Parts: sequence; structure tokens; C-alpha cells
Amino acid sequence: MLDLLLQYGDLYRNPILCAVIAGTALGLLGVYVVSRRIVFVSAALSQTAALGVTLGFFFVSYFGLSGLLQDAMPPLSAIALCALVVTLLVWIGERPTLGRDAVLGVAFILPTALVLLIGPYITQELHEVAAVLHGSAVLVREIDLYAISIATALIVAVQLFAFRGFIFASLDPIVARTQGLPVGLLDAVLFGSIALMTGLVTRALGALPTFGLTVLPAIGALSLNVGLRWVFIVSSVLGALSGGLGYILAFVTDWSVGACQTLVAAFFAFALRGATALYQRLRR
Repeated sequence: MLDLLLQYGDLYRNPILCAVIAGTALGLLGVYVVSRRIVFVSAALSQTAALGVTLGFFFVSYFGLSGLLQDAMPPLSAIALCALVVTLLVWIGERPTLGRDAVLGVAFILPTALVLLIGPYITQELHEVAAVLHGSAVLVREIDLYAISIATALIVAVQLFAFRGFIFASLDPIVARTQGLPVGLLDAVLFGSIALMTGLVTRALGALPTFGLTVLPAIGALSLNVGLRWVFIVSSVLGALSGGLGYILAFVTDWSVGACQTLVAAFFAFALRGATALYQRLRR
């Protein structure tokens, strides 16, 4: 722990700050994901983002890109593929011939297979491909931290500005449409926010913690008998704590960072649900 504090500014600042900020945004968005029962959207987008990052590394290696393009290609590829999946989800809707479940199934299975096939051809960045899948302790760069910070600020601002609209459109879209709310636009913004954060965080932290920080904090927060605003706040705080404490746990134990962040988030989720269930039983 002393080493962590002594070297915080030189080596560990970016990963810790990035994990905390990313956990905050993913925890907030995760409430929509879990409450709307679209957890598979997050899983599919995580794998799609992993493929995008892998393809970005492949383009960098194959075309010999350098400088800004070398840094920007992996996250941009991830965001582009996630945006494509989100566009298909919004466009297809609930068509009887090809529903969203089919698109999500393809978006989960196909990228997973392609990452395994393409990864070995990227010899120079093979360690970074592994980091994308499982999380990394030292590969968070300042450009990733800045991008995630800006994206988080934008998402929080949009949520604060149109919180009631997002809630109404998510909980009762039929009535929301009769009230004149642009449900399609709100869904597109919500899915776009999830795609943006998934693409950026997968590049910085890995696909495993991205999915874990999206789903697990929300599972814990939604067990509380509090107002919706507090559910979002608690989920965001749990996401931030899971990201930061998971990194510290990985440093102390020398375990995988992504696995530790996911396990810490799972601990908070199960502990909160267990405490809530115990409290309700005692009240009876």
C-alpha cells in the first residue's frame, strides 16, 4: 500500500482516477440497463467494443500508423462498432422478423470469436489485446482519462437536464408517447451514451470490468427502498468505489485488475441486497 501512495502521481494516478470516473458513469447508466432488463445490451456492447479496440490495434499494426492516429484508432473503432449496433437496435425495434434479441446475440457471439481470431495477428500489441479483455493495471493513458472524463461530464449533464424524460420513457414508453415525449430520441440518446462509455472504458479498463461496473452496482442500488434519484446516486457511488477499491485490491494481491474491480462490485451488490433483505425481514 505504501508503494501505491508513493508512486501514485507517476504511475497509478491515471488508472485509479479513470476507474473511479468510469465507474461513476457506468453505475448511473447501469440503472437503466438493469431496470429495463436490457443487461444483454451491455454484454453485447462490451464484446463489440473489445472487437473494435482489437481492430484498431490491427489497423495500427497493418498500416504502420503512429502519433495521434495510433492513440485514437482503437477507441474510435470501438465507438464506431458500438454505435453501429445501437443504430441497428433503434432501427429494428421490435420487428417480428428480426428482433433486438437476434441482433444482440450476433453482437455478442461474433465479436467474441473475431477477437480470438484477430488477436494472434497483432504481435506488437498482443499484451494490449489481453488487457482489453481482462483489464490492465498500467495501460491507462492520459488521453483515455481525458476522454472518459469528458464523456462522463456530458452524460451526467444530459441526465440532469432530461432526467424526468428518460425515466418516463424507460418505465412507461406507451404513456410517454401519448404525452408527446420523443421516446425514440430519448432511447437513441440513452443507447448512444451506453455505446460511448462502453467503447471508451473497454479501451481503458477492459471488457470484463466494463460489463461488471455497468450491471453490478445497479443490481445493489435497485434493492433499496428509496427514491429513484437516490438509486442513481447510490449506483454511481458504488461504481466509483468498485473501480477504485478494485484497483487497490489488485495492487495488494497482485491479482487481475479487471477481475478485482468486478469482484468488488459483486461484493457491494450482494452485501447491499442481503442487508436490505435482512432489514425487511426484521421489520416484519
